[in-house]
Amino acid sequence: MHRFFLTAFIAAVLSFSVAGACNAQTVRYVTGKITDAKTGEPLPYVTVYVKLPNHQRKAAPTDFDGIYKLGIPADAHPDSIFASYVSYITGQKPLSSATKTVDFQLYTDVKMLKDVVITPHSYVNPALEIMRNVIAHKDSNNFDKLSSYHYEAYKRIDLAVNNFSEGMRKRKFMKQLTPIMDSLSKMQGSDGQPLLPIFMSESISNIYNTTRPDQKTEEVLSTRSKGVGIEDQALISQIVSTGFQQYNFYHNYLRLAGKDFISPLADGWRILYNYELAERSEMVHGIECYRLTFSPKRSHDLAFNGVMWITHDGYALLRIDLTLTPDANLDFFKKIKIQQEMVQPQGTNAWLPEKTRVVVQIDNLLKSTPGFIGRFYMGAKKFEINKPYTKELFKEPLTTAKGAIKDNDAYWNQSRYDTLTAVEKRTYATIDTVRNLPVIRSYADIAAMVINGYYRVGKFSFGPYLYTYSRNDLQGSVVRIGGITNKYFSNSVILGGYMSYAFLNKKLNYGASFDYIIDRKPWTQAGVSYSHDIEQTGYQFENFSPTNGIFRASVKNGSITKRGPFLQNDFTAYFQRDLASDIRAKISYKHRTFDPLYDFAYLSRSTGQIYNDYQVSEAIAEVQWTPGRRQLQSDQINKRILINNGDDNPIITARFTQGAKLFDGDFAYQKFAANITQKVHMGFWGKGEYSITGVFIPSTLPYPLLENHRYNFNTMRFLEFTSDKYIAINYQQHFDGLITNSLPLLKYLNLRTVGDFNLLEGTLSEENNTRRLRDGTRRYDRSLHGIPYFEVGYGVENILKFLRFDVLYRINHNDHPDQDGVLPSRIAFKTSVQFRL
Repeated sequence: MHRFFLTAFIAAVLSFSVAGACNAQTVRYVTGKITDAKTGEPLPYVTVYVKLPNHQRKAAPTDFDGIYKLGIPADAHPDSIFASYVSYITGQKPLSSATKTVDFQLYTDVKMLKDVVITPHSYVNPALEIMRNVIAHKDSNNFDKLSSYHYEAYKRIDLAVNNFSEGMRKRKFMKQLTPIMDSLSKMQGSDGQPLLPIFMSESISNIYNTTRPDQKTEEVLSTRSKGVGIEDQALISQIVSTGFQQYNFYHNYLRLAGKDFISPLADGWRILYNYELAERSEMVHGIECYRLTFSPKRSHDLAFNGVMWITHDGYALLRIDLTLTPDANLDFFKKIKIQQEMVQPQGTNAWLPEKTRVVVQIDNLLKSTPGFIGRFYMGAKKFEINKPYTKELFKEPLTTAKGAIKDNDAYWNQSRYDTLTAVEKRTYATIDTVRNLPVIRSYADIAAMVINGYYRVGKFSFGPYLYTYSRNDLQGSVVRIGGITNKYFSNSVILGGYMSYAFLNKKLNYGASFDYIIDRKPWTQAGVSYSHDIEQTGYQFENFSPTNGIFRASVKNGSITKRGPFLQNDFTAYFQRDLASDIRAKISYKHRTFDPLYDFAYLSRSTGQIYNDYQVSEAIAEVQWTPGRRQLQSDQINKRILINNGDDNPIITARFTQGAKLFDGDFAYQKFAANITQKVHMGFWGKGEYSITGVFIPSTLPYPLLENHRYNFNTMRFLEFTSDKYIAINYQQHFDGLITNSLPLLKYLNLRTVGDFNLLEGTLSEENNTRRLRDGTRRYDRSLHGIPYFEVGYGVENILKFLRFDVLYRINHNDHPDQDGVLPSRIAFKTSVQFRL
């Protein structure tokens, strides 16, 4: 009897096993990859499904790489397969019983992104209680609380060109690209838009972080780069490593492209975003989650539409998928999308980013130019939590292992963390073909000229092109030609020079320079230069704030006779060395002449001599500290390259000048100067920029050797006030869209407001004031007499994306006449060209 029951039991088990095997054989699988039709980005979390009889569905989600695997009962014969995801138009493709692979390219549903949800007053939003718990648990889930963490990271960046306009397609140069574009169209699929790849970089690194103190270092283990205009793979790998950061959504703001974007987990979430509960219980990697959708209350803010998954246990962010609102007050960017998945390593309840993808789409700047797509991916694994690390580990913020450059496809196919389809691998292979096309190389040269200001011809680069032509009331039209040698001439010796001719006064001006790179790590450089040219007293000396090329070229134009023009012979020799990655020291010697081209006289009290011109001989020592900056290493680019790590750190400069009566110098003197400059991101309030400069000159000198304060004070006239001891505070507040995003007309123009505040507290000793002579006898009073100079203003920027207009008001010193007895104007208007995203 027992044997009978045992036999029956075994037979039953076998029958179930056979039935299960037969049932397994009745399921067929369809796989594929879902991507964005315009950007080519993989789309995670998409639902792929087929419709079965009796109104049922069989569905499967895509993973972080956009890959899905859908099992369909063999006895079902659906004729279509669908792909559906929030903010995208549902895709549909035919399906036959023999189909094994179906890829989708989905288009964004623009209408859905702009839809407004209206709910009744009695509605109790369940998403709000979930969000309150998320905020309450931020500290416990945030990985900032860890004392240290380490992980291995794989990073990839690829750039491509898209959106070729019809006008561009008809142009002659496109004939070289037509075969490649046709091939890419076939690979992309019937629904996708072809992307022309121009750059790709991959790297694997060890990354170490400590939070107390805040330190980070990265060791690049392997890397490779290929693309148009790539000349130094080692440099590109460093830029990729320093330029990509993991995003922490528990922070109130996310820093991207120098802008602060409002996190959907910000402390002020309730007044900044709308939230809805899309799914109360959804399993993600075996973890039960809430699925919430969110959108900003003001569509023009730098904020996001998106979806996020919050764990039931601990209210932690598990994954998030967000896109910048289409109406956001941001120039040139057509799309910014961020996707991130988190993981909870052993030994902590904090969650760290495991996979991050960022997609940036830049719109066509002009009808005659294409658009650009940038895709960034980062994966992390091998986490180590709260381990002690020595200070020596963080001595260098970035290092590259020996032999890190690896161009072997087999190595990367095995080492990369995510999955590339055969189509994507073939697309990357076309980069080599694209970059060797003559038309692409020509465009790369033009792009390099626009960025660097020089146009390379062999071993010599002509420029800067902004100086090629200028016109002013003293010289008339001025034509200039010049340039410098490049790396093809030497990677250590840099020769430069220029010549210019003024057609009004028929004068020839010129200059030459020699620079030698002694060492690249630490950066050590020396050089000499000589110039014979027109300079202006109103734009001299302690101007610590960096100026762009457009401004430097603009001061060569206009009415320069009122700015105190003079002819100068300038010989300079210098030596500079990096004492650390963020500390630069420089010593230099200068011998300069002052031959005024306006009425000038100076009476020396010590000698009784009247000077109508003079010479100075001076030594200068300077130290600059730029905390948070990283120096990048390159054997092929003859420049000291620094990159900011994104922190709001100040730049501090100290300078000492000693003038001597040597080598025909007419005066002995000292100057002490210091400056601190900083840009401070303030999130909702925009960004503040300040510069504080202090100078002390304990010597009696002609006023052109003192400080003439026109540079940062727009309502002040040239050569109106002079100081030998002063503190200047210059502040600008960029409110971005804080005000204009709420005004109906201005928000659609993407205009932004600016506030200006400039204060000067300066003194001029009686000795330096009384020694000012005009015609050898008459004095002009340039002292502030203990009353600070104060101006305020407001402005509008981002006019037509490039222009800024300011109105500035002179608060005091309005009764100070010029040398002709004319009182100053109390208001000044300023128009400037700037590039701000």
